[in-house]
Amino acid sequence: MRNTWLAEQLQTLKNEQNQLVIEEALRYIEQLEDDNESLQVALEGNIWSPKKWNENR
Repeated sequence: MRNTWLAEQLQTLKNEQNQLVIEEALRYIEQLEDDNESLQVALEGNIWSPKKWNENR
């Protein structure tokens, strides 16, 4: 998880009753971060593509 502060805060909230919820929330946030990074890389690749530089508008 890239947001270490958030991970630490969620870990401090974890107890026996909500352990599963906190762990799943952390996994979900990690998945969102991964998806966001993939989308960002794809968009940057599209924007900086040499093919795009030569397109007439």
